[in-house]
Amino acid sequence: MGGPSWLDGILAAIMIATAGYCAGRLVIARAPRRAGGDVDLMHTGMGVAMAGMLVNWLNPLPDRLWEGVFAVGAAWFGWRAWSGRRVRARAPGRSRPAHRHPVPHLVMCGAMVYMLLAVHAGKPGPGPGLAMGGPAAAGRFPLLALVLAVFMVGYVMWQADRLPAAARASPATLALAPGTGSGEGSATPAARASLDVAATDLALSPVPRALSPRLATCCQIAMGVTMGYMLILML
Repeated sequence: MGGPSWLDGILAAIMIATAGYCAGRLVIARAPRRAGGDVDLMHTGMGVAMAGMLVNWLNPLPDRLWEGVFAVGAAWFGWRAWSGRRVRARAPGRSRPAHRHPVPHLVMCGAMVYMLLAVHAGKPGPGPGLAMGGPAAAGRFPLLALVLAVFMVGYVMWQADRLPAAARASPATLALAPGTGSGEGSATPAARASLDVAATDLALSPVPRALSPRLATCCQIAMGVTMGYMLILML
């Protein structure tokens, strides 16, 4: 990367920790079809890949393989966005949990593909490394890096705004979540959406603290900040 080596190392360590947490969520949940499992899986790969971009020797996979992984991820979340739009068109009043909204994850997968392609094009020779090489890595589309960086700033702000609601989520509040109790009618749409996040992440697991919405939101904030930082360095 073109930033200070100490900062790159700190962010790489945070990304490894984030990837480990997301992988742990997949194991602890013990439910392959748990809502949000695809997000955890993709965030695990993003954490490892971004750590490899920040610190070259941390990268375990070839560049092209990472590009394929995130291209598939972008296609998957694109399909989810399209199918979700059809569902909402059929039922306009139906709320959707914020963490299940696929558009941010679609954009993040696209940003990963963009950064990986730029890094691969800027590498002086063959090798497994992903370390980024500064402004030249932006290639012919530096404006795209700026647009993606601005999106990441907005994404981080959105997640930070959701953090208080995620922190208040607890098993006791799940009775108000849609479909989990008789209190559904007394909750506002915003409250139902926030509580549905808790219901998805907590009710399906015997270890609610490990799957806490607050921890998941913090990891998404860390990932958005790191990705925004990397995109800014490419300008």
